[in-house]
Amino acid sequence: MSLSTNLLDALSPKNRIFVAFSGGLDSTALLFLCNKALKQKKIRNLKAIHINHNLSKNSDNWQQHCESFCRSNNIKFESFMVEVSKNRSSIESQARQARYKIFESLLDENDQILLAHHRDDVFETILLRLFRGTGVDGLSGLNEKRSLGKGEIIRPFLNLSKSDLEIFIHKNDLPYVEDDTNLNNDFDRNFLRNEIIPSLEKRWSKLPERAALTSLTAKKKKLSLDFMLEKNFKKEISTGIIERAKFIETPSFLIEELIRLILRKKGIALPSQKVLSEIMNVFFHKKPSNESYVEWSRKDGEQIGGKVFSEHNDIILKKK
Repeated sequence: MSLSTNLLDALSPKNRIFVAFSGGLDSTALLFLCNKALKQKKIRNLKAIHINHNLSKNSDNWQQHCESFCRSNNIKFESFMVEVSKNRSSIESQARQARYKIFESLLDENDQILLAHHRDDVFETILLRLFRGTGVDGLSGLNEKRSLGKGEIIRPFLNLSKSDLEIFIHKNDLPYVEDDTNLNNDFDRNFLRNEIIPSLEKRWSKLPERAALTSLTAKKKKLSLDFMLEKNFKKEISTGIIERAKFIETPSFLIEELIRLILRKKGIALPSQKVLSEIMNVFFHKKPSNESYVEWSRKDGEQIGGKVFSEHNDIILKKK
């Protein structure tokens, strides 16, 4: 499948299209293809969005490169400067939160913002989640489409490899920048990419392709389970309230999956398995009191934390 086909299959041509444009190889290929689609009148509106995180001495040069590339190709361009504290932990997470906050602010109803993640990124993401502890959700990797504010995020390159994009870039002689922060192994993803994955690939070939198959299988399992839960527990999912008496005979693993689905629908950070086990113990394995509650939050603050408490015979799931 060609890069153009991957792209056009993912787009809604009547809507505004934004491209997250770092100036790197991946996003340059994506923006070039979107501009080609614009010229062919396959999409109506295109704008490149550059986020300057100011994490490198070259950050301003990269912004200038992106602006110059867009000017040369007659592409609408807008840049944003964000502040990321280098004194706090999880710089990667801070930068991501800042980017997505800007993306969300740009999107009106049905707008789309395109990200250039590819198959190799999916592999890295799955590995990171495995090392941190994950379930089927984490093994699903990255979603090609997901909602963000009033619009949606699109990742049209997930079926393509990094080498596919490299071939395309060199074939079309497109200029791009090399991000020197990608060499900093203090960042978890860089450490994986630069140190761990090359060692793994010496032993096992085609790992990103194998990870993509695992991701697809996990997604199918997750979708099947979600379909069943949404069909049978509409009220609980809509209200975030579980009537304890109705679930006494329900297997624990099914209640856990229902809790996860409710939290995802509410945009609440999913609890760790340890916290989930505590929720089950406090509210389902024992009879809770009205003072019973369990709270949790993500260390990186990337999603809102959650709280479970009991009121009469109801188990209530809410934002913290």
